[in-house]
Amino acid sequence: MRIIAPPEALRAARALLGVSQRDVADQAGVPQRSLSIVENSDYLLADTNLLLVDFYTAKGLVFLGEGFIGSEIARCGACWAAPENPGKPESTEPQFQTLDVSVSFKAARAFLNRERADIADSAGLTVAAVRGLEAGKKWTESYQKLVEFYESEGIEFTGWGEPSTQKFYGVGVRWKGERRVSTRS
Repeated sequence: MRIIAPPEALRAARALLGVSQRDVADQAGVPQRSLSIVENSDYLLADTNLLLVDFYTAKGLVFLGEGFIGSEIARCGACWAAPENPGKPESTEPQFQTLDVSVSFKAARAFLNRERADIADSAGLTVAAVRGLEAGKKWTESYQKLVEFYESEGIEFTGWGEPSTQKFYGVGVRWKGERRVSTRS
């Protein structure tokens, strides 16, 4: 049985991929209006949702969540697929997406469905600082402030690094703790 993805996980997946709604709609073969609906409301359009799950999975993304049949999904999120074990991937394993940064602030912002200016104001940063951090800049003080802000909002950053290459696997976001989302259709 396939399970639909919650709106915040779909938004995070699109942010991790770094594409617009229009690009995803065109590539996944779904109407942009339907994509907007499943990313921004509890009205899930199950068929569209599953088409998007398939699209993102084919691009190397993984949807996260915990749950039992008959219950709501807890700790939902999205991240890049990663090797099973930390360390250098075996040559027989499929290629995995690696990033130069250990966190995706852009995915975290999309996960919360908030504007950059709102995040900047809430985190005590400038819009330019948030934009720079989302682009991969490494300003230590601002970086730490933004991490702390997102963690205070209930976000957990996923992923781990490979010291020899200084690349990161499994980068993504999810709810930490027991935050649950509905899977109604």
